[in-house]
Amino acid sequence: MSSLIEYDAEFSPETDSLAAESMEGRSQTNLLALAWQARWLMVLTVLLGTGGAWLYLQRVVPRYASESRIYIKRNLPRILSSDVQLGESSSFLFTQAELIRSTPVLLAVANAAENAELETFRTAESSVGLLKKQLAVQVGQNDDIINVSIELPVAADAAQIVNSVVDAYVSKYAADRRSGTAEVLDILRKEKQRREAELEQRQTVLEEFRRQNPSLAVQVGRENVITKRFATLADALDRTELELINAKTTHNRTQQMYESPDLRPYLYELASNRQTAAEDIRIENRLQLNLEKQLQDIDLSINTLRATWGDGHTRVKLLLDAKEKLQQRLADQLVAIEDRKTAIITAYVETVAQEHQLLEHKRAELQSKYDTQYKLAMQINIQNGLLATLEESATRATNQVDILDDQIKKLNLSENVGAMNVSIMEVAVPSQVPSYPNRSRILALGALLGGLVGFGMAWLRDLLDHRLKSTDEIASTLQLPVLEALPLASGRLSRAQVGTIMVHQPQAMLAEALRSLRTSIHFGTTNGASGGGNGDASKVIAVTSALSGEGKSVVASNLAIALAQLGRKVLLIDADFRRSCQHEIFGVEAKRGLTSVLAERQSVAEVIIPTSVAQLDLLPSGPSTSSPVDLLNNGYFDDLLDDLGAEYDRVVIDSPAVLPVADARIIAALSDSILLVIQAEQSTPQDSLAARDQLWQVGARQLGVVINRVPLNKLSAYGHGYGVLGYHDDPPKQVALEPGKAPIPAEKAVVS
Repeated sequence: MSSLIEYDAEFSPETDSLAAESMEGRSQTNLLALAWQARWLMVLTVLLGTGGAWLYLQRVVPRYASESRIYIKRNLPRILSSDVQLGESSSFLFTQAELIRSTPVLLAVANAAENAELETFRTAESSVGLLKKQLAVQVGQNDDIINVSIELPVAADAAQIVNSVVDAYVSKYAADRRSGTAEVLDILRKEKQRREAELEQRQTVLEEFRRQNPSLAVQVGRENVITKRFATLADALDRTELELINAKTTHNRTQQMYESPDLRPYLYELASNRQTAAEDIRIENRLQLNLEKQLQDIDLSINTLRATWGDGHTRVKLLLDAKEKLQQRLADQLVAIEDRKTAIITAYVETVAQEHQLLEHKRAELQSKYDTQYKLAMQINIQNGLLATLEESATRATNQVDILDDQIKKLNLSENVGAMNVSIMEVAVPSQVPSYPNRSRILALGALLGGLVGFGMAWLRDLLDHRLKSTDEIASTLQLPVLEALPLASGRLSRAQVGTIMVHQPQAMLAEALRSLRTSIHFGTTNGASGGGNGDASKVIAVTSALSGEGKSVVASNLAIALAQLGRKVLLIDADFRRSCQHEIFGVEAKRGLTSVLAERQSVAEVIIPTSVAQLDLLPSGPSTSSPVDLLNNGYFDDLLDDLGAEYDRVVIDSPAVLPVADARIIAALSDSILLVIQAEQSTPQDSLAARDQLWQVGARQLGVVINRVPLNKLSAYGHGYGVLGYHDDPPKQVALEPGKAPIPAEKAVVS
């Protein structure tokens, strides 16, 4: 059960941000719920889409596909190639696919005698153009098979054309490619003899150089020991010089900061990066923060107890003593921290100076060793360069000889080797089943497109509809509690019948919801009151709405009846001077009323009219007036409400709408609680937020929302989807509520 929200004088509502959050929330539409709401529209569009697909199937000309599968193997000798044979390249297959679709092949197919009488070529403007457009040649992704296919209205023509394309390709390109290998083999043998002689010469030169330079044989792994040591010293010297530069910079900066009183505190931040110092600092900071937090807690407790008991209370004095002790501890802790900081800074400066001196000594020693090793390394590098050149030359010659020898062994010594072999794996045959259109796929696609169009129309309609449509949306938009959602009264009832449905149809869903509203108001105002548990803190309850026509008067009359049925003495005031209707709802005359009391100072006791409902009196609006705002704002209305509040247990005010006139804001400022009536599926966030803000601006103390006229088929969106209001609406009837009282008349039939 929601409670009325208490107004805070220091609270300033941020209307723009709340409205933005509301619109952002609306963008996160529940797609399943939206689809369910538009289910009949989607069914219609699905049927239309399916019908359109069916009509398309009746008019489209079927086409038949024929396919031939060929395997092309290139059988060329390997010439100076390490691993990959030229015929096995993937680009070769794609090249052959383009050759199959080339103009010479297609022209040969179009000019073939057996194809001259084909219906496809007779009706085509250009046979080659038709083949280029319709012929498909694809290379398999997981194999080396080439698929040649075409799709035509005549199945026999499709099969014959595919087979003719394959035959033309074989005749044009594959059959003429023959090459001999004897000449290739002779070239390879001569090249091998020349490379072997060159290899023998290079090996002789390499052995002689190694014999003259025996020091090159002393190595660690693959590197000469002298060169390796020099590289290690150079690397160490570079790192040490970089460290020395950093250490010198740090040392100079530290000395300057230490000697300057203004910069010395910054040394503490540098020293705090040390692991041991940082740990000590964290411990001391945690202790300081703990003491400061205890002081904050004690200050909060002192302020709370002072507001309740005053400064002289024992607990306040004890807390003040404890605060003084903690402040002393905090002061001592701050002194200790400052001493610790000074010690840390001094230690840090000495450490930086020692690190700088150590790096100076280390760099001098490394420089001396580096100079000695540099001379030795220069000699070794020259010799190593010559050795590497000789070794690389000998290795390259050896590899070339091995490659030639391997290619000679693998060469096909047959007299003539076919450059390319074409194997026809599948011959194209006429198809009995059309490949296009796929009836099931077309129908499914039509149904899918129809469903998407229907859903898109529903989504667009929902996107353009800015009305409030659920309890959660209203609560999140207005940031106010929703006390109850009142369903739309079933049947065609007059305003008087709907306004007194609590007595005409006490078991109706609307009557049950009004009783739930009465309970929500009782407990909401009771919980919001600072004293007492009887809910008397909200004697004056104003019922208003953002705009006229949202049903606030009906809610006010039924709420007054519901409160009176509890045995409380209730007064219903019709303060809507411009559109008064409470006298019509209760079937009484309104020659005198609230305007008579405020303008003419007539006795309110003489103007109040007893209604047919026990314990319920009515103060009608009375004669019309030209300045309702002046009547309400003259100060007498406030005194009148105080007097009536003393006489009645509850005073319910039928207030005008908030946005059109200023009357509602005056009434809200003088009321204990305000019910803002929002019509379901009609009210907009802009109007509702504007009404809420105007009520808050005048200091409305307790504010809650009542959702009115919820359609019966949308109760689930407003919290009544589980059928808790399981009552049947009784037919409208006239009831004499008390002996001697006339029944409430049924006026012109309207829908609530």
